[in-house]
Amino acid sequence: MNVSTSALGVRRRKVATQNIDDEENAAVLKLGPEFQLTQITNTGEEQQLIALNLSETRLLIRAALKERKRNQKPKSRANQSSQLGSDEPMDSDEDEDEDLNNTKEDEISNMELAGPNSNEVIHKTLNYLTNFARFKNRSSCETVEKLLNDFNEHCKEYLHPFEIAQLGTLECEDAEEAKSLIPSLQNKVSDVQLQSLLTELRKYQTLS
Repeated sequence: MNVSTSALGVRRRKVATQNIDDEENAAVLKLGPEFQLTQITNTGEEQQLIALNLSETRLLIRAALKERKRNQKPKSRANQSSQLGSDEPMDSDEDEDEDLNNTKEDEISNMELAGPNSNEVIHKTLNYLTNFARFKNRSSCETVEKLLNDFNEHCKEYLHPFEIAQLGTLECEDAEEAKSLIPSLQNKVSDVQLQSLLTELRKYQTLS
């Protein structure tokens, strides 16, 4: 059978045509129902969509794992802390120092944080976030969040939370690259505004 006239060949041509159509319509943001601006919680209440960039995701997961480790510590250590007259958890200062200063985490530290009983997915997730999160401490993440929110207020059209999260995640050199990677920004913000934002974001980026 001639391959060009087979069903397989026809299916391939249709897929290629569909890909061309998708590229032409890339400037229109098309997301699934999980990205609707209004979400319904498990209790049936409405809540606005929250999209996190990789840096925020990293901080959130690490905070959850630290809290779990604290809750798993023997009660004797908690009693020792109270006998010392401290109102704060024993590791609060240590955690704060790590959040603010530790920007050279490796696979070993991630495994220690996750714990020996954690599955491989958690380890790989932490390693991925360590490698690709741009802003490694709480202070820089809060500053970046404010920059992005202020930027959104001055756009021609409000950005979707997904677009904001992408701007906080991707390390774009200039406005052209940003609009290439996030095509839906094309008609929502000028190149001058976008370049100004990217320049500001780089000031708070962790280099190590």
